[in-house]
Amino acid sequence: MTKSAKLTIYADHTRNKISKNIFGHFMEHSADVIYGSVYDPDSPMADEDGFRKDVIQALKGVHVPMLRYPGGNFVSNYHWEDGIGKRELRPKKCDYAWTAEDDNRMGTAEFIKLCEKTGAEPYLCVNMGSGTAEEAMNWVEFCNGTGDTKYANMRKSLGYEEPFHVKYWGLGNEMYGDWQFGSMSAQDYAKKALDFAKAMKWADPSIELVACGYDLGSDWNYEVARVLKPLIDHVAIHHYSIGYGIFTDEDYDQCMYIPDYITKLTEVARASIVSGTNDALTNIKVAWDEWNTYAWDFEKDRDDTRFTLKNTILTAGILHAFIRSSDVVEIASYSPFVNVCGAISVKKDHVLKRAQYSVFELLSKIFGVCDSYVETRIESEQFELPEVIDYSNRMAEAKFALDAKSEKRMVKTSYIDCVAAMNEDGTKMAVSLINKNLDKDYEVELSVLGSDPAWNQALCFQIYHPDFNASNTSEEPENVIVKAVKDILQAGKIHLDRHSITVFTVGLEKKYND
Repeated sequence: MTKSAKLTIYADHTRNKISKNIFGHFMEHSADVIYGSVYDPDSPMADEDGFRKDVIQALKGVHVPMLRYPGGNFVSNYHWEDGIGKRELRPKKCDYAWTAEDDNRMGTAEFIKLCEKTGAEPYLCVNMGSGTAEEAMNWVEFCNGTGDTKYANMRKSLGYEEPFHVKYWGLGNEMYGDWQFGSMSAQDYAKKALDFAKAMKWADPSIELVACGYDLGSDWNYEVARVLKPLIDHVAIHHYSIGYGIFTDEDYDQCMYIPDYITKLTEVARASIVSGTNDALTNIKVAWDEWNTYAWDFEKDRDDTRFTLKNTILTAGILHAFIRSSDVVEIASYSPFVNVCGAISVKKDHVLKRAQYSVFELLSKIFGVCDSYVETRIESEQFELPEVIDYSNRMAEAKFALDAKSEKRMVKTSYIDCVAAMNEDGTKMAVSLINKNLDKDYEVELSVLGSDPAWNQALCFQIYHPDFNASNTSEEPENVIVKAVKDILQAGKIHLDRHSITVFTVGLEKKYND
C-alpha cells in the first residue's frame, strides 16, 4: 500500500551554514577501539606509521571531519606526557576507567598523524579528573606553541617543527557522573574549569573550548554557562539513546521518536545556556560530542547482526535532528567509530562496514557540498505515542509537559522526516528523506518555492533492504549499503520505499531573490 505526502521546500529561505563537524566521530583508549584496530603496528595491513590501512580508508569513506580523543572516561586519569617520545620508553599505566593496561604506544603525535591521514580536524579532551590546569596549559603549548618555550621546544625536539594547530579542546568528560574519576558538583566543576580555561587560553587565545555539560541537567548547564561564558564556545552533552537494551520490533515506533527527543534536549540545553549567560544572542553552542543509538557493551557489540537497518534509520534520524538544529549544534561525535557499537567492526584480515556506516557515507558527502540549511515543511501521516521514555537505562523522564508529573502525555511525530540544504551560489540542492513506516511506501509531492529544479537531471541515492532487520556481516557485507537509484523521482514526485533513507541532489535553474 502506498500513502501520499507533500513536501514544501523553501529554496528562497536559507537559514545558516551546516557545520561539517556534526558528522564527526570519537575514539577512546578502551578495549579494541584503538589498539588492535586503528593502531596496530604488528598487523600485516599496517602502514609505515602503524595504522591499519583499511581503517584509514573507512574513515576517508565517511569524509570524517573531526575526531575527538582520547576520551571519554579514560581521559579523567590520562596524563598526556606519558604518550610522547620514544615508544619503548613510554610508561605502561593502569587505565582505571576500563580496568585495563595502556602502554601509551599511541599518544598525541600519533593521533595528529591519524588526523592528517584522514583529513579530520583534531579535537582533544583534557584531564579534569586527576589532571591540573597547568598540565592542560602545557598540552596546548606542546601542540600549538611557536615560541622558544619548554613545551613547544619539546614538540620540535621530537621532529615536529610546525605546530599541530589543534583548535578544539574539551574541558573534561562527564564530570557530573559518579562513574568518572574526580566527579564533582556543577559549582565545583565550573570553578575548576574556569582555571583550566584561563590557563589554556593563555597558551593559545585562538582555541575553542568545549565545556562539559549534561543532557539531563539544566541546572548543571546553567551554572557552567554562567561561570564560563567569557571563555567557552560550546557546552557538550552526551546521549546513548537505547542504552543497553535491544532494539525490538515492539518498540520501533518509540525509537523513531528519539530524533524529536534529541531536538528537545538540544532546545533545553540551549535555553539553559541562554539563561546562564543572560544573553539570548549568546554564541555558545551545544556540542553532541558523544552520541550513539546504543551504549557501549563490549560483549553484545561483538555481534554485528545487532546493527540493523532499523538502527540505521534511527541513526539517520538523529543526524537529521542535528542538521535541523545546525544554528545551535556545530559539533557532534559518533561514539565510537571503530568497534564496540561503532560504524565499522575491525576483523583480523578485513574491515566490516556495519549498516549505519552507510548513513555517514551518504550524508557527510552530500551535505558537505550543499551546506546552507533550507527550511522545509512536510505534510504526512503521523503516529502518536507517550513522551515518557526510558531511553538510556536511567529511567529519565522528558519533562517538557506543562504538568511535569504527567505520565501519559502523548506526542505526535511524522512517518516522513526531511532535511534540505543548498550550495553557496544557490545552483544545487540536496534533500534527505526518511520513511520510518515499516509497512507502507510513500509518494511524496515536491514543491520548491523560489527556484525551478531540473528534476530530469536529479541524482538519487537510497539505503534500503526489504527486511528491516537486515544487517551487514562478514559473510554478507553489502546487505545495507548506499545505492544509486533511478526512476523514483519524476516530475516533482518521489517514491519512498518503506523503512528507507532516500537522498537526492538537483540543480536549480533559477533562483528568485525578491
